[in-house]
Amino acid sequence: MDTIITRQSVLDLLAGDWADYVARFQALSPAAQAAFLQQQGYKRLADLLAHIVAWWEVGMQAIPRFQSDPAARLAEIDVDSFNARAVEKASAVPESEEIQVFEQVRRKFIDFTRQLSDDDFKDERILTQFKWELVNHLEEHRIQPDLLVDK
Repeated sequence: MDTIITRQSVLDLLAGDWADYVARFQALSPAAQAAFLQQQGYKRLADLLAHIVAWWEVGMQAIPRFQSDPAARLAEIDVDSFNARAVEKASAVPESEEIQVFEQVRRKFIDFTRQLSDDDFKDERILTQFKWELVNHLEEHRIQPDLLVDK
């Protein structure tokens, strides 16, 4: 399924699914939280959030490059190494603090998106960046409704 990326769809994701992400996780039973994190490959919610924030920051750094350089391409990143560094950087950060960071960066991403021009939303590189950081990443880390039910 191809997702159409528009300013409104980006803002809707950031103000909807991503805004509710922590609350949805916290609504899980402790056993479901542990199972979800294990399935995702993270020890703590803070580690998963640090991973997400690190990628959002990549997106907010890439898009200005695309705006100023028509030849700029999507960065090639060693994903495993990048993810490991993001988690390591947050390893001593308490969960409550990482939740605050996640929320601050989410709001920053909203402001960033609002400031983009209509022409920016015609640039395939920018649309692809949004798709990777927000749509695909949400799918990859989605908290499935069936986890909300104790089994």
